[in-house]
Amino acid sequence: MPVFSTSDADIHYEITGDGPPLLLIAGLASDNASWGPVTPILSKHFKLIMPDNRGAGRTRTTAPLSVDAMADDCAALLDHLQIDRAHVVGHSMGGIIAMTFAARAPDRINKLVLAASCAKTPARAVSVIDTILLLREAGAPQEHWLRSFFHWLFKPDFFENKNAVDAAIALSMAYPYAQSVEDMRAQVDALRDYDASALPTALTSETLLLAGEHDLMFSPQDIKAAFEAAPARLEILSGAAHSLHWDNPADFSSNVIAFLCD
Repeated sequence: MPVFSTSDADIHYEITGDGPPLLLIAGLASDNASWGPVTPILSKHFKLIMPDNRGAGRTRTTAPLSVDAMADDCAALLDHLQIDRAHVVGHSMGGIIAMTFAARAPDRINKLVLAASCAKTPARAVSVIDTILLLREAGAPQEHWLRSFFHWLFKPDFFENKNAVDAAIALSMAYPYAQSVEDMRAQVDALRDYDASALPTALTSETLLLAGEHDLMFSPQDIKAAFEAAPARLEILSGAAHSLHWDNPADFSSNVIAFLCD
């Protein structure tokens, strides 16, 4: 199990593929396994580096969580692997971590992809996450809060197949490295305490924005407005919601590959 240690954390990560290094930063409540649908495609073109953020997966720390610390972990991981520069893809909260990393160490970033991510979280998305977290803290059955959360993550068509939904719930419940409610609270509080408003205009790397057509958390309109003054272009993935790399892995991957290999 690949792990490297910082002064206050043991960071678990996975590496697969061959080619230019590509750092994949997962979103809230997710770890490196969240890249599963796109890993087989992207690994044919890139060396994928997939860490578990603090408070997720197999990464362990007793230190308070912060976005800055998670961004610094990305730089430390590249140092550990003796990689000077890498492409970076961040999903949702991972996009905020990626932007922070880019702002703190712009010389370490080649190209940047921000998927379903904004510097400012819309009030409805904040309410959704708070409600899910309160359900967990109140002791709601895992299946119930997962089903509620899935409504905000996946495309409408996903729910037309009850067997597929039930299978996804079962897989989530059986996952051995699922995030604890305490770690979810720590990640949510880290985001709530973080002012990311200046990040879009601080970007210097060539940047691609990916938005899901049906994203209820960060709509294409939200993303477009948030990055109007940034050097970035927007692509909207049809038939995809917030978890756009799960809803439409082929289009997600083709956009990332075309942008990074251009």
